[in-house]
Amino acid sequence: MKICFTTALFGDPKFLDTPPKFERNPNYDYFLFTDIDEEHFDTSWDVINIKDNPNISNLSSNTRKSRYPKFMSWELLESLGKSYDVVFYCDAWVIPNTNMRRSIKSWNKIISDIMNEKTFPLVQKNHERKFVCEGGILTECDYIVNQNRDSSESIQKTINFFKNYDSDVNLQYPQYFENTTFGYKFNDKTIRDFTRKFWEIYTKEDITYRDQPLWNFLLLKYDYKPLECDYLSCKSKSRKRCRRVYFLPNFKSKTRDQSNHN
Repeated sequence: MKICFTTALFGDPKFLDTPPKFERNPNYDYFLFTDIDEEHFDTSWDVINIKDNPNISNLSSNTRKSRYPKFMSWELLESLGKSYDVVFYCDAWVIPNTNMRRSIKSWNKIISDIMNEKTFPLVQKNHERKFVCEGGILTECDYIVNQNRDSSESIQKTINFFKNYDSDVNLQYPQYFENTTFGYKFNDKTIRDFTRKFWEIYTKEDITYRDQPLWNFLLLKYDYKPLECDYLSCKSKSRKRCRRVYFLPNFKSKTRDQSNHN
């Protein structure tokens, strides 16, 4: 199996997460896509600068630029002449866990689950906050505003777009996935069509730069449900918990200022 891990950072480094060093599996590839010079990084990721990529060169928002390698990595990797069986994404403050309990067996298990899924071969975890999972898209939108992650005006435009685009989608449906980490089958047509539609709307419509509302809206619209894995990542510092998850948090690497640099 050919496996790749990806992450992305765009903008002024002083506002961004600091990707740490970590133990790599020599059989896997690890790419950090960015518009920042490699000299700014001291990391285990292989840094690839894509600032001149035509799919992002006309975008003014650094956050939106970063969503191209996040959700369209299959297209980006193919443009670099690469092909894989499964690709994983994680935010830059999260690292792949090569020291998890029974590491090789565990990674083989989740990779096998993705490859064997016939309907929607993508794995991710439920939102970390139970009230968001129970309240759905509208609850997350309120939470974004309350946490000052985006303006109330932007969020209201997003809600209005959802209602106009497909009024049959229940914005209070009790389901909500988070996009901190996920993995998908590289060559699957359904995944490619879904992410292509996401990218089209995300870059052309006047909606929030936060990617989870649109992602979850499209999951409901097309009646897709990812494979659920609540051990995909964690935000706990518990050693016992961390031994069981696929992606580890690195809190020293995380910044809360990125929402001010979009």
